Amino acid sequence: MAEPRLLCLHGLGRGPSDWDAVRGRLAAHGAVAAPALPRDAAAALGVAQAAVVPGAIVIGHSMGGIVALRIARSKRAAVAGVVVTGCPFPVARNGRTRRQTALDYAGHRVAFVRSLAGRPAVDGPRRRSPAGLSGVARVLARPGRFDALFGGLAVPVLVVHARDDHHVPVDFALAAAARHGWEARLLEAGGHHAHLRAPDAWTAAVEPWLAAVSTSITHCGN
Repeated sequence: MAEPRLLCLHGLGRGPSDWDAVRGRLAAHGAVAAPALPRDAAAALGVAQAAVVPGAIVIGHSMGGIVALRIARSKRAAVAGVVVTGCPFPVARNGRTRRQTALDYAGHRVAFVRSLAGRPAVDGPRRRSPAGLSGVARVLARPGRFDALFGGLAVPVLVVHARDDHHVPVDFALAAAARHGWEARLLEAGGHHAHLRAPDAWTAAVEPWLAAVSTSITHCGN
């Protein structure tokens, strides 16, 4: 069987160069492909699906993570595993009181606004978010809908999330991972773009999982 192909999906509105800082180390686990995704969510899904090959490990950042999960759902036979990093997840209390959850989320919103000036540059000019994201927002606003779409995926899923991600609070990621039995690796820092801001810590969290999944693919092909 051919070596596994790592399909890296950038966040919507960003670009393939987002993966440059980690591409070299990812390549040790298989050929790396990073297609340019349209800003329209439905079109992005179509492009990503067309790039999937049998045995692919799909790695998605931010909204690219949602695309990766959708691919794992629609192309079950082709996808060997999924890594989502800085992925949006539904609002969750994760064992906290409503007041604690509300205060924590408010703090994240303040930190998010302050972080906008220093976020990594994007390929090309910035554009407004596409209208296609409204459907994704509805899914995230309803945990039951998210769980119905992505519950029971037949492939291993790794959730990588930084504690200081102010776009998506870490408790949302932990709650989703726990509900679905997905493995979770937390980074102490890196924000929403941990693979750009903390590439060494990010790859250290991802590589052992990739090695295990890649070995499993190789054994299954023998």
